[in-house]
Amino acid sequence: MPTRVVLTYREYAALPADGRRYELHEGELFVTAAPGSLHQRLVGNLFVLLREHASARGLGEVFVSPLDCILSNTTVVEPDVVYVESGRSSLVSARGLEGPPTLAGMDRGSLPPFPELTIDPATLWR
Repeated sequence: MPTRVVLTYREYAALPADGRRYELHEGELFVTAAPGSLHQRLVGNLFVLLREHASARGLGEVFVSPLDCILSNTTVVEPDVVYVESGRSSLVSARGLEGPPTLAGMDRGSLPPFPELTIDPATLWR
């Protein structure tokens, strides 16, 4: 039986910036191609709407990819759009987001689902 290699954030951070999207899921590396123009248009529009809404009401910050969401030393995801409510702003660091966001918008295709990123969308729309 082959030995499973478990990667950590340290190995993940050393990966090249080559236009591909890298994520770690429980130590396993997933690689996808950069998104296409339609995807980027939709993500950009969603980001602008969410950012304007959150900023106007002082609700928190909205980020657009790439931004690492470091859920553990062996799980790092890169959602397309991330919202962090004001009370959780301490999670934002130079590395990215040190924990699960309040809201994450992801088009992940065949990547596995992550219940730790499931939140109530009503959090943003007060």
